[in-house]
Amino acid sequence: MKEMSLIKNEKLSSIFSIEIAEILNEEIQNENNEKFLVTLIKVCITHDMNLIKVYISIYPSLNKKILEIIRSRSRFYRKLLSKRLRYRVKKIPKLDFRVSIKD
Repeated sequence: MKEMSLIKNEKLSSIFSIEIAEILNEEIQNENNEKFLVTLIKVCITHDMNLIKVYISIYPSLNKKILEIIRSRSRFYRKLLSKRLRYRVKKIPKLDFRVSIKD
């Protein structure tokens, strides 16, 4: 039974990562005139499906302003995600954007 939940979690995280990456690409580029790149590194879903931790990197340098814009718009991104996945996923978890720390 545990293996089934892990498989389901992996499938959901891959679906969410594709859609979140597309949403970030479309929405961030439309907002600012600055030249930067936001890359989705990893998506982690909690076991109770209440939270998605989205790890991103911002190129050329970490800009706190861009990160705050992304975090402040997380509810809007969740709404867009809900519209895109309405027939595939029942519950859309909250989004928590974090900066990926390089090793």
